Amino acid sequence: MRKFRVLCLFSLFVYYATYAQNSHVDYTPINGNSISDIQTVTHSVTPYLYKNSIDLSGLHVPLKKELFIHLMLPSILIAKHEIEQTRRLVSSLIESSKKRTLEEETYLKDLLKTYKCTSNEELLVRLQTHPTSIVIAQAALESGWGTSRFYKQANNIFGVWSYSENEPRIKASEARDGKPIFVKKYETLPESFASYFKTLARGPYKTFRTKRTQTKDVFQLITHLQLYSELREEYVSRLESLIRFNNLEQYDSYTLKVNTND
Repeated sequence: MRKFRVLCLFSLFVYYATYAQNSHVDYTPINGNSISDIQTVTHSVTPYLYKNSIDLSGLHVPLKKELFIHLMLPSILIAKHEIEQTRRLVSSLIESSKKRTLEEETYLKDLLKTYKCTSNEELLVRLQTHPTSIVIAQAALESGWGTSRFYKQANNIFGVWSYSENEPRIKASEARDGKPIFVKKYETLPESFASYFKTLARGPYKTFRTKRTQTKDVFQLITHLQLYSELREEYVSRLESLIRFNNLEQYDSYTLKVNTND
């Protein structure tokens, strides 16, 4: 059974590679962990793959914010690109007039299970992404603009909890109901953002997911994120203030640099 599953996945990877061949991303690994390793980004963002967290503590606030955005943007756009590629593939499989292969059916069933939904149409909704400004704002709030311990020690920007001792993780300093808390440890920054998008896709954010299929208006969307934090409405207010004050909407037009093949 395991050998069969591997063959199915291999066949699907070949299919996926063929499907996505006109949108290839060449990642540029960044292995350093100092401020000087942060690369400046422009509207067409080079897909820098940061493997180590870079501590921004102690920097003057304007510089810290600027470097944080340059550091996070490539990882955000990498995560969004991969999700959007998956969504396009799923959409293509759903609309395909031919009978789907066993590998394709297995792929869709696995995604349905991963994203905790019961229909392909719902899967497409859950694979939707949202404006980059919202992601930056939440990342800034959750990580203290790149100064939190979870970020520095585990590449965990959003403080995502771990419930399995079989995955990489670190122990939090606080406990909940007398029991220790652990948070996930990621090998790269894009992994942390991929986990963030999956959290919003699977968690109790149905109205947010529905709304982002209808509008890209940042300030309409964030009103549906009350449940993301125990602060509820105060959290939404902080997001709005942060986005407006730092003019984060300008980054919604930034795109990931990809190689296109004719």
